Amino acid sequence: MRRYTNQLNPDLPLLAVDLGYSARSRSCGVALSGGAVVQSLEFGECIESVAQHISSVGRHTLILEAVLSTYHGMQGNPSIRGEFEKGRGWYHGPGVTTFAAALRFVCELNRILPNNLRQIPLVEGFLSYKPVRTAHSEDALRLLVEFDRAERFEALSGSVPICDLLDGVPQIRRYNKPA
Repeated sequence: MRRYTNQLNPDLPLLAVDLGYSARSRSCGVALSGGAVVQSLEFGECIESVAQHISSVGRHTLILEAVLSTYHGMQGNPSIRGEFEKGRGWYHGPGVTTFAAALRFVCELNRILPNNLRQIPLVEGFLSYKPVRTAHSEDALRLLVEFDRAERFEALSGSVPICDLLDGVPQIRRYNKPA
């Protein structure tokens, strides 16, 4: 049984992470169900914080604002996963960084979590096209609060999860329509 699943469980609390990937800044935002805890953390602190919370409280639906699947066309070249990401493809610009951050995050979280905590639902939050720059903690809270209202997308057929720890391609929720 794989650590992460694309099958959502509405009974689980939400844990949202605006995932950044910086050597020295607090580039990650974390928000927990109920909004009681909202933090800005460094990348390594974020992994530890999420692992500690899930280990002590139990499974959550994990919303990551990061690339969780990829798509490659017939010639093997990277391409967008659907019209929802046109102009913001996973394979160029900031998408590449969030892909690297997500891969490291899910692998390290898998390594740290107890073996019995399996089938953690994973959703890709797509918070792009923002009209103004916002703090990572604000973005994490928004991923949490607007989760049920966000547009839902499935990646194109032929898309694959970023690693074999996921049992399939996670659902994508877009929080801003492009202008």
